[in-house]
Amino acid sequence: MTVDLLLKNGIVIVDGREVAQTVAITGGRIDGIYRETESPKAREILDCESMYVLPGAIDIHVHLRDLNESEKEDYFTGTQAAAAGGVTTVIDMPNSNPPVLTKKVLEKKIEIASSKRFVNVGFYAGIPNKVGDFDRSVKSSILGVKVYPYSPLDKRVEYTKARVTACSSLALELGVPLLIHPDSADPTKKPKDKDEFFRIHSCSSEMDSLQRFIETRSEIGNRLHVCHVSCATTMKLISENRSESNLTAEVTPHHLFLNSIDSFHEDGTAKMLPPLRSPYDSDTLLNGLRTCTIDCVASDHAPHLEEEKKKPFLKAQSGIPGLETTVPLLLTEVFEGRLTWAEYLRSCSSGPALIMGLYNKGVLAEGYDADIIIVRQGRYPITGERFYSKAKITPFEGRIALAKPATTIVGGQIIFSDDEFLIEPGIAGRVPLMK
Repeated sequence: MTVDLLLKNGIVIVDGREVAQTVAITGGRIDGIYRETESPKAREILDCESMYVLPGAIDIHVHLRDLNESEKEDYFTGTQAAAAGGVTTVIDMPNSNPPVLTKKVLEKKIEIASSKRFVNVGFYAGIPNKVGDFDRSVKSSILGVKVYPYSPLDKRVEYTKARVTACSSLALELGVPLLIHPDSADPTKKPKDKDEFFRIHSCSSEMDSLQRFIETRSEIGNRLHVCHVSCATTMKLISENRSESNLTAEVTPHHLFLNSIDSFHEDGTAKMLPPLRSPYDSDTLLNGLRTCTIDCVASDHAPHLEEEKKKPFLKAQSGIPGLETTVPLLLTEVFEGRLTWAEYLRSCSSGPALIMGLYNKGVLAEGYDADIIIVRQGRYPITGERFYSKAKITPFEGRIALAKPATTIVGGQIIFSDDEFLIEPGIAGRVPLMK
C-alpha cells in the first residue's frame, strides 16, 4: 500500500515518552504510526528528524473580527496567524460587528471564512433578546452558544434569573455547551483610574456571575463552559462543582504567564478582560491546569488596531492577539519542566476537542484527522511585528520561546512550512466545523 504522506522519523509522544516514529497520512486521516523500518511507501516524504510531531492545537476561543471590523482582523489574516502558530482549528466568537444573533449574519461569516480560511473554522452563536426567537435552523452550523452578562450582544438584555434559565434551557435543547464570559460588573460604571478598572472587573464579579449559571446548570442539566478563568477563587468554585460531562473551563496563556505586576504599561498593551490578576492567581491557575480542574488553554485572540492599544490605559481597547503565541508559550513550559507532555496535549488538543465534541480531532493516532504540527526546538523571541495577524501589539514582546511550529498540516495537506504558505486560502480545513 502507498500512502499520501509520510512524516518520517519525527519525535512523537507515546504514553508521555518521546519516541522516534513515522506518521503515515492518507485521505486526510492518520493511516498509522510506525517504526521507521516498518513504514509504508509514500507519494511524499517529509523528513522530521529531531523535530516533534504533535496534534495541532484546537483554540476554542478566538475573535476573528471580519465583517465591519475587517481592518482589525479578517478570516484570511486570522487563520494565517493560527496556522503559523500551530493552531489547526479555531472556533470564532459571536460578538462580531454585527453580532451573530441571526442566521443571516452567521451565514455571511461562514461564506467569508469558506473562501479565506487556512485552517478549520467553527462558530458560536449569540442569543437574541427574546430567547424564543433563536433560529433553531442554525443548530447544525454551530458548536455552542455564548453569553456575556457584563456586555450583552443585545444591549436590551438583562441577565435575570429567568434569562439565565432560558439560555441554559436553550443550550440543553440544542445539545451544545453554553459558554459564559463570567463578569457581572455594571457596564455603565466608568473607571476613573486603573485601580478602579481592576476593582470593577474584580474576582468577586467573576465568581458571582459564574455562581448564578452554575446554580441554574444544576437545575436544568445543561452543559456549561467557563471562558478565560482568571481568579483562584473562581477556580475553587469550579472545582467544588466539577463535572467533565457538563462543567468545563478554560484558561488563557496571559492569565497563566502574566500577572497584575506586568500591567505596568501606561497604554493598553497588557489590557484585557478579564484583567490580569495577582501572581498567586496565576500560580493557582497553572496548578488547576495540571490537576484537570481547568480543562484546556484558549488564546482569547482579540485583535485591535495599534492606535487603539497605544492609547492611555483607560481609553485603550481590551484584548490581545494570541494565536501565534499560545503553542510556543505552552511548549516552553514543557521544555522547562513545568508541564508534562500529557498535560500539554490535553490542554491544547484533546481537551478542547472533547469539550466541543470534535471526536476525530486532537489526538495523534490512527483514524484521527491529520491536523498536525511539526515543532522545532530553539530560542525564538516573540516579536509582534512578525505576526501574520493584523494585531502586532503583544505583552509577550521579547519573551523567549523554546520552540515554534515549523510546519502545519490541516486535513493531510501541508499548508505552512518554514514561514511560507504553500496553498491558497479556501482549500484546507472545513467550514463550518461540525461534530
